[in-house]
Amino acid sequence: MEKNIKLSLRLSRLDRSLLIAVPVMMLLVFFLLLAMISAYQKETVASTMRVARTLAVNQRNQLDVYLVGRIQLLELLAQEPDVYNMNLERQRDFAARWTQSTGFSHIFFVDNDGQGWYPLENGGTYRNQAAEPFFADIRSHEVFVTDPFLKEDGPITTVCVAIRQPDGTRVGTLCGAFYLSNVQNAIDDNQVIYGGKCYILDKEGRHISLGEGNDWHYDSFTGGTSDAEVALLERVFATGEDLDGTVRIDGAEQYASTAVLGRAPWVVMVCVPAAEVSRSTIWMERILIVLSVLALLMLFAFAHILRSWHRSDEILYTDPLCPCGSRTAMQQLLARLEPRRDSSVTVLYADLNRFKYINDTFGHEQGDLLLITFARVLSRVFDGTLGFTARAGGDEFVVIMTEVSERVVAEAWQQVELDLLEESRRLPFSYWITSAHGMATRRPGEEKSLEALVREADHAMYLCKQQLRQASSDVR
Repeated sequence: MEKNIKLSLRLSRLDRSLLIAVPVMMLLVFFLLLAMISAYQKETVASTMRVARTLAVNQRNQLDVYLVGRIQLLELLAQEPDVYNMNLERQRDFAARWTQSTGFSHIFFVDNDGQGWYPLENGGTYRNQAAEPFFADIRSHEVFVTDPFLKEDGPITTVCVAIRQPDGTRVGTLCGAFYLSNVQNAIDDNQVIYGGKCYILDKEGRHISLGEGNDWHYDSFTGGTSDAEVALLERVFATGEDLDGTVRIDGAEQYASTAVLGRAPWVVMVCVPAAEVSRSTIWMERILIVLSVLALLMLFAFAHILRSWHRSDEILYTDPLCPCGSRTAMQQLLARLEPRRDSSVTVLYADLNRFKYINDTFGHEQGDLLLITFARVLSRVFDGTLGFTARAGGDEFVVIMTEVSERVVAEAWQQVELDLLEESRRLPFSYWITSAHGMATRRPGEEKSLEALVREADHAMYLCKQQLRQASSDVR
């Protein structure tokens, strides 16, 4: 198999009318360039907002995943008899046993009357919290996450889940407090373009920050010495939607993009100084005249490009998302191999298992990451010496090979499965990548079409997927 498979795409011959229209087109390009330069600053602002929005959403997703892990851990612990029997001594032993190993700074219990039991505080401490807003919040929710608050050694928040006996009766609330220092440090380390900053805000507009003396502060954008405009935050909390806009922080206008957390009443806000964005476009205004002159030279360059396109007869097709060939590339290669009856052609058809589950559970960005990972592994194993990998569509991939044995393909697929296990460990979420595959071969002299061969490999993959589902069902 050729190490680099290039597919021919013949360009249609340019007719006289097009050649006559080229000078007119070049003039239009010249004036279009002037318009693009005048709109450059607006596009810079728009692209800045897109980057800020992406960063805010990514940070929101990371925080949600982290909070979900904390919540699920507490929900699992709440099912323990030592918890729902509401025996103080057993709860003390339980807290001593689980606090450090689960990463919580402390675990405590609140009964239905608002009596808080802190088993590891000074040998065991009672607090009557019935009149506190905290008790009203946890009593009215199955799951509740408090606003961050400051302790001497850093910011802390509390995750609370309902305690229910096996018959469903609610007997109290299990609470786990943990420090947000690591989370906030990760946010502070994020590189925001143009010297911007990322914040986590509560409904009051307060955010946690680390001062120059490495001391933590809980500052407010809605009061005190800050002059931040809070209209954007008010709209965000009123609608529950991710919004973009402008705010003023310490007298400076900031472009802001927000993302609302799903598991806590918090908002991630990424701010970029408007002055820095504007400063980055000043140089464009200064060289506008020079660019106008260069645009005239570009007219001749465009004409040369048109001639180059006319002479070119090869183009390499790649998938817009994955590091492999596209469906068009696959079809072109099959068409080239179709008349070759003197050599064998093998088609391997593969797709990801439970891909819809990944999209629905972790989002389409993580689904795209899985597709890229799968394509990278297939290309690494098969491309170059064995065959050519292309994405047929969705999560389905095709590998086209010539003159290979079933044993070689089986060994290559074993390597694919090993690489997928290794790639699974690098994913930003917990999931083992698995796949199903099918294979079909047209031997020398056979009259079978390659289109039928692809369908045969697809059917074989479907049978493999059924067997995997049956095996999984038998294990359960």
